[in-house]
Parts: sequence; structure tokens; C-alpha cells
Amino acid sequence: MKTVERAARALCKFDGHAENIRFEGAPMWRSYVPQVRALLDSVRTAAPAGTDSEGWRRMIEAALTEGDGV
Repeated sequence: MKTVERAARALCKFDGHAENIRFEGAPMWRSYVPQVRALLDSVRTAAPAGTDSEGWRRMIEAALTEGDGV
């Protein structure tokens, strides 16, 4: 399971929804993909204090580019 999908499923569960119920013809978790992408995009350049900022950026970039099957 890729990072974006894993995060979207977690948000779906957090909101109290079953991940795989159908919503607009797709599993419910897929409706959370835009929020996950927005979050990852917003933190792409915000490395926590004391971390390798280049490593942080690469990690977020990898999550955004690995695809989510949507």
C-alpha cells in the first residue's frame, strides 16, 4: 500500500467511515486523497527542527510521486 492511500484510509477511518464502502462509485477512502495530497504538499518544505531538511523534502516528494492508484 502506498503512502497516499495509507493516509487516505487513515483519515477515512478517523472520520468514522468504513474504508471500502462505495461513495460516488469508488471506495470511500479515495474521497480523502485530495486532502492527503494537500497536506503532503504543505509540509514538503517544512522540515521539523533538527532534521535533515533535504531528507525530509525527498521523503515527502517520494510520497507525492509514488502514485496512489486513483
